[in-house]
Amino acid sequence: MTAATRVLVIEDDEDLRDTVLRYLRGVGMLAHGVDSAEKLDAELERQDFDAVVCDVNLPGEDGFSVLARLRSRSAMRIVMLTARGMLNDRLHGLGLGADYYLVKPVNLRELEMVLNNLLQRSQETPGQGTREPGVAEAGELAAHAPWRYHYTTWLLLSPTGERVQLSNAEARLLQCLIEQPREVVDRGTLLAAMGRPGLEAYERNLDVTVSRLRRKAEQASGEKLPIVAVRGEGYSFQGDARIEP
Repeated sequence: MTAATRVLVIEDDEDLRDTVLRYLRGVGMLAHGVDSAEKLDAELERQDFDAVVCDVNLPGEDGFSVLARLRSRSAMRIVMLTARGMLNDRLHGLGLGADYYLVKPVNLRELEMVLNNLLQRSQETPGQGTREPGVAEAGELAAHAPWRYHYTTWLLLSPTGERVQLSNAEARLLQCLIEQPREVVDRGTLLAAMGRPGLEAYERNLDVTVSRLRRKAEQASGEKLPIVAVRGEGYSFQGDARIEP
């Protein structure tokens, strides 16, 4: 576990949330907290996380619904933290894709160890992507392989098979560019694809998202994502890519 590990805690009990956040920060994690599913979505738009710790009994959309929604589009680790300890509830949560299910009152040291173990298994080495089996090795074969984007899980695979997990905004932006390969996509179209049509306040956010996407892909795969800026117009994906479920 490194200090770069990012954890999002979704808990509507303010005292408990603050206690968990203080502990996780104290052991070197970058922990953020929200009290509802709505705020969760807003936080995921702003930044990426390695793991989510989610309460079941949330106001509005409950934790099971949040779990199912996150798991359908993301490979990040999800730990359920709840007072609902009946076997059927635990089985339901695990069946929806939870990586672990802890019953309150939870031992914070146990939570730390669960997160450590889950994240260590999900990564080969810190900062490196996980290679898909059967994909071309780096070298001559990889030079002819395309980037592959899986829209159901927001997962990008490099030509050498390294996995890059994207955020909602990054995924929408990349798909818009890949759908129009080697063409210049104007800034307005890209902002609309990200769900921010006609909002001048988000102009800078577009550039930040592109920069973050390039950096994330290069850190995970060692390869430069071929997104090129066209001054005064927009961006273009100047490479081979395909979109898959």
